[in-house]
Amino acid sequence: MDRAHEGTRRLQLAGEYDMADKDTLAALFGALAPDGAVVIDMTKVTYIDSTFLHQIEALRLRLKQHRVTLLGVNKHARHLLHIVNFDHLFKIVEAQA
Repeated sequence: MDRAHEGTRRLQLAGEYDMADKDTLAALFGALAPDGAVVIDMTKVTYIDSTFLHQIEALRLRLKQHRVTLLGVNKHARHLLHIVNFDHLFKIVEAQA
């Protein structure tokens, strides 16, 4: 994790995130203090399931007044986020070329 401009934290994820990663995601997201915006870089994420959705929702609720941005979401994940209306809860942006 690193700090981008204006105190925004950037968290780089990679690989698949499913039920087997529940504790890892909970610890990773739980370690983020609720003191600023977060960008979750998903350009290297190949798969997510409902476990990931639950964990980012818990993060969003903890951060309350700070923005959570999902960067570089692949087609599968974007579709899943849309189905559960998370595209209305999170800022989802394309990866920079």
